[in-house]
Amino acid sequence: MNQTIFKDENNNAIRFSEFDKLEAETPFTGLGIKYVASGEEIYFANDKKFSVKEGEYIIGNDFTSSIVKIDHEKPVQGLCIDISSEIISEVADYYDLNGADLTEFLLSDQFFVNRYNIKNTTLGYSLVEINQSVKLGNFNNQFLKEELFYSLAESIITDQRFIFNHLNKMDFKKVNTNEEVFRLLLKAKELLDLHAMKNLSLEEISAGAGISKYHFIRLFKNVFGISPYQYQIRRRLENAKLELLNGVSILDTAFAHGYADLATFSKAFKQAFGQAPSQFMK
Repeated sequence: MNQTIFKDENNNAIRFSEFDKLEAETPFTGLGIKYVASGEEIYFANDKKFSVKEGEYIIGNDFTSSIVKIDHEKPVQGLCIDISSEIISEVADYYDLNGADLTEFLLSDQFFVNRYNIKNTTLGYSLVEINQSVKLGNFNNQFLKEELFYSLAESIITDQRFIFNHLNKMDFKKVNTNEEVFRLLLKAKELLDLHAMKNLSLEEISAGAGISKYHFIRLFKNVFGISPYQYQIRRRLENAKLELLNGVSILDTAFAHGYADLATFSKAFKQAFGQAPSQFMK
């Protein structure tokens, strides 16, 4: 089943799909998003294989050639969302000083096709909400639909500006090498994001990315401007900040995030955010 939920004359579209078996070409129009709500879809995009599982998505554009394969015991549910080139260009020009360069990156054959997890991106939260609305049948307001594509474009540009800026820091001579190594670094970063509360070792993280430890540290710091360990601590403190906002006490938050005492936690928190936890709570 492939049901069109919305489509307009500018090629903005939302489709809901449900298949247990499928093998077909799947075009990306404008800037296209393929989100897997349940199950797993295998994409062969620009001759690269991407296993997209529940809670993950892949993005491509008009220059992305892609085949999708589904072979699952239960029906695999997903969303396909196309955002017009015009909307992407308009939003990129408005929100970015280098809008022309960013638009060229997003809408040309330079685009970095990759798989993402909804938990680690701005766009991810929107995809979950849209999927829920479609399932509940609460997706009938025309004005809301039209406005939605601008909101999605904002989320994509927020996420992809990060990709654009950091991919440009890769210094290998071949573009393909830069992209492949950058994918490995993003995989390691995702591992740190998903397991910020665990004391992952350098061995575990670098092995997960398939890069030697020293090479991994050097590349990660060069691209993201921070060492893997510093990034792990930063993510842990960001999680602590959210818990404080949700009303958890400072002491309980400190212990839950691996700090032996309140003073150590307060010092780390202030270094990261410019104010002590007590000031932040006020």
